[in-house]
Amino acid sequence: MKKIFLGALALVFLTVISCKDAANKAEEAADTAEEAVEEVAEKVEEAAEEVAEKVEEAVDGVPNFDNAEVTEYVKKYEAYMAKYAKIVESKDMTAFAGLAQEGSELGAAAQGIAGKLSGDDVKKWTDYMTASSEKMQKLAQAMTQQ
Repeated sequence: MKKIFLGALALVFLTVISCKDAANKAEEAADTAEEAVEEVAEKVEEAAEEVAEKVEEAVDGVPNFDNAEVTEYVKKYEAYMAKYAKIVESKDMTAFAGLAQEGSELGAAAQGIAGKLSGDDVKKWTDYMTASSEKMQKLAQAMTQQ
C-alpha cells in the first residue's frame, strides 16, 4: 500500500511541476508576443510619420486657393513641372520639345486665372509662381548644361 501511496504522491508531484512549467512557458510566450506587438506598433508609427513627412514635402509650396479654378490650374501646373523634371532627368530632347504646346496652354490659362484671384490669393499666387519659375529655371539650366 505504501508503494501505491508513494507512486500516487510522486505522480501528483510531477503533475504540479509540469503545470508550473507550462504556466511559465505560457507566461514567457505572452511576454514575447507583447514585445513583438510593441515592435510592430513602433514600426507602423514610424512608417506613418515618414508618409506624413513625404505628403507634407509634396504639398509644401503649393498653397490652397479660394477659387476652385485656380486650384485646378495649380494641379495641372504641378503635373507639368513633374513632367518637365522627368524629361530633364532623362535628357530626352524630343520629349522636351513636346512640352512646348502644354507650356503654351498653361501660359494662356495663367492670364485668365490672374483675373479670378481674390485679394489674399494674389500674394499666394505671386509667391507660388515665383518659386515655380525659379524651379523651372534651375531645370532649364540643368538641361542646357548637358
